[in-house]
Amino acid sequence: MRVTGCFLVPVVVLYRKEGNKLFFPRSIRRSAKYPRIVSMQTLGASGGCHTGAVLLRDLYGPWKRTGKPEIFIPRDSWLNHAFTFKSAGITPHFLPYFNAETASLDFPALSTAIRSLPAQSVVVLQTNAQNPTGCDPSPTQWRELASIFSERGHLAFFDAAYPGLASGDIDTDLECVRLFAEQEIPMVFVATYGKCFGLYCERVGILSIITPDQEVRDRMETQMRLLVRAESGAMPDFGSTIIETILSDERLEQQWRDEVRDMAKDLQHRRRTLRTELERLGTPGDWRHITDQNGFFSYIRLSAEQITGLRIKHHVYLQDSGRISIAGLNSSNIGYVARSIDDVIRTDRMSLPLLVSQLLPPLVSNLQSPFDCQKHCSYTT
Repeated sequence: MRVTGCFLVPVVVLYRKEGNKLFFPRSIRRSAKYPRIVSMQTLGASGGCHTGAVLLRDLYGPWKRTGKPEIFIPRDSWLNHAFTFKSAGITPHFLPYFNAETASLDFPALSTAIRSLPAQSVVVLQTNAQNPTGCDPSPTQWRELASIFSERGHLAFFDAAYPGLASGDIDTDLECVRLFAEQEIPMVFVATYGKCFGLYCERVGILSIITPDQEVRDRMETQMRLLVRAESGAMPDFGSTIIETILSDERLEQQWRDEVRDMAKDLQHRRRTLRTELERLGTPGDWRHITDQNGFFSYIRLSAEQITGLRIKHHVYLQDSGRISIAGLNSSNIGYVARSIDDVIRTDRMSLPLLVSQLLPPLVSNLQSPFDCQKHCSYTT
């Protein structure tokens, strides 16, 4: 049944139901009469983060008691996280996450920092294929984090932008969410179907909150409806109808899961190819981290001057942080990218400012303080 106009209740209900089946364990969904999960469709993950932020700002007890809404985000995280929470009136603080020396997750620093936070703090974590580093906690590390969250009473704000695109298996990539849910750790969960369904421009996301009882669930659902009504009136149904159709049909869902697995394998192949090319060229440095990391992005060890050299001399564009888009590599350009990286690394660093001064004089004064995208850009995916 489909209702045209502003209220697409049958579609929205099925969309939320199928999404929760995908993301949460049966034990959390076990009671049809008294469901614990309250969900709403959102405008992608960005919309989900914004809506979740507003709900927490207005309703989260510890924040209301202190009058100081604060959220803790890994320093190496999606650039829009800090901007989104700040725009909602929440002060962002940053946690250690990435070890630049080893090009890997600095778990000791991260876990120690989370343990030392005030009780009932709100912490943003990405479920898998972490953007921008490509570094995720291991299953053992996720269990340790869950123990810390439980002990300290923290609330986890999960962002799942790439389910299935790290390991190739949806369930494996979302195991951390199920782990936290089964341990009844307070949670706000945001996911987008944009990447794993190829529906990025349709802006289809979901926001879910696990509540302690039916009364809290009903109050939260009322607040969600009021917020949607105030901000957008209703959500678009084209993308959500596609997702609901696929996830409610076992055959179609399995086909989709197979295709997500193939996408993840392709990303892993591109990583291996880039690493192999750099090693074949004898490019100075250790490139194992490219294949140790996963997902759409990778942090590679390049200085600000080398990144500038890539842009100006080779027209290869990385963020100032050194994030490279693995998804942007293909069989036609991956060799060129590897040769370009090799060239800027081999070039004497002292000659790079001279190169820049010859090709683009206005950039010379900025070499020591490269453009800060997080400071100047309001939106970066």
